[in-house]
Amino acid sequence: MAAYNHHKTGVYRFCCRMLNDREGAKDVVQDVFIKFFQNVNRFDGETSVKVWLYKSARNKCLNMIRDRGKIRNLGGDGDELQELLSSDPEYSDSPQMLRKLLDDLPADYREVLVMREWNGLSYAEIAEALDTTVSAVKSRLFKARKMASEIYKKLYGDV
Repeated sequence: MAAYNHHKTGVYRFCCRMLNDREGAKDVVQDVFIKFFQNVNRFDGETSVKVWLYKSARNKCLNMIRDRGKIRNLGGDGDELQELLSSDPEYSDSPQMLRKLLDDLPADYREVLVMREWNGLSYAEIAEALDTTVSAVKSRLFKARKMASEIYKKLYGDV
């Protein structure tokens, strides 16, 4: 139960930002934790609980994205993500801007940016969750930040 209490909010926010769908995010979080608790006795400890949860959530989110047939601009009008971002004091001043930036990023850039910037995962944790190397994570994160900056400039001009 400690794993749930400790990680539920971060995993939920990750899923919301990936899916732009609050109800879908709740479903993913529920599925991830049910799977975790059903298999906790077989958990080998080689991977941290945090990484395992994010990896599982990522895979479920990508499956939902694929099943919906939409990679970009997921979900209706984005009101759910806007509400989530508005409730986050760190980002309450600009929820529409953040929603638009995240919507316009490809899913592979969005996931690495969200894992690092909003959920605070280390490069090593992200690499493990994505089954890749730390250098690949750093490269993808650099490209994601650059693309986000370009999207920002296109939408809002130089500031």
